[in-house]
Amino acid sequence: MRSAFLIAPLLMMLSACAGEPTRMGASTKLVEAEEAILMPPPGSFSVAGITQKRFSNGLQQEIFLSTTSAVPGQNVVQMRLYGTRNDLRYRDDHLRFRTVTEAGIDAEMRGTLPGIPMKRSPYLVQNDYGAFGYAFGRPSPTELCMYAWQQLRTPEGEKPPFAGFGAVQIRVRICETGASERKLLAFMYGYSIIGAVDDMRWNPYGPPGPVSDRLGHSGNPIYPPEMTAGAEPDAARPVAVARPARRAVQPVAEPVPTALPGAERVVVPSPVRASSAAQPAANVAPASSAGGTIVPSPACVGANAATAAACP
Repeated sequence: MRSAFLIAPLLMMLSACAGEPTRMGASTKLVEAEEAILMPPPGSFSVAGITQKRFSNGLQQEIFLSTTSAVPGQNVVQMRLYGTRNDLRYRDDHLRFRTVTEAGIDAEMRGTLPGIPMKRSPYLVQNDYGAFGYAFGRPSPTELCMYAWQQLRTPEGEKPPFAGFGAVQIRVRICETGASERKLLAFMYGYSIIGAVDDMRWNPYGPPGPVSDRLGHSGNPIYPPEMTAGAEPDAARPVAVARPARRAVQPVAEPVPTALPGAERVVVPSPVRASSAAQPAANVAPASSAGGTIVPSPACVGANAATAAACP
């Protein structure tokens, strides 16, 4: 009986040490586009697929983007989050933190864009998250490739007590046909980090910036962009409405009477001629041109010799 009491606790201890069965390769899997930690700028590249791998101290995502280039390879963004906790507690696959160095970046570009001469930018640039570096290369006159890198980590002197842990590393490889440097560089200014670690101590972005002294004080007006004091909004320009063109109405010409060919002109003498027999023959109008038919007046019909001279 005493041995039974001793065996029971031993069996309970052995059962507590047993873990859940795991599938080989379960730390690497394909995830949906909605689970991306980083999203491209709106209207730029679309997410074609995501490969996610969990480590004992971090998370890595390779976000594959749409590609229209003839350069071998896929447009991809590699996102690494340091400071996460893995459910597989007894794994020893730590995500190695890569310090950004010139030699390290050159090795990365040779592995990602082999055979393409890349030229680093000498300018100091930064986006909403901090400073970043980039390089351009042309494998052909119509192709342009960009490799960019960025590291987000709270500086040691700015870390609050027991907080400010974690880091984010970003690598971007993009090639496109007919693209300009400005277009590819716009990716680094427009992407958004939408993932984080559920831990109050995790903050690779550093403390928030100070608030402007102008906020909340009188005598410091703040205007919208491209607007000064006393400026008025531009009046709406009148919109010209196109009206259909009216056709001019041409007056209709009245028809002109035309004499028919071969018609003879008929002259009818006035009856007044009958009473003007006493006038001399010199005042009588000459007869019309030949070819016309003359109808005598009724007064001349049956006239005597005295009046016959005045009749035609």
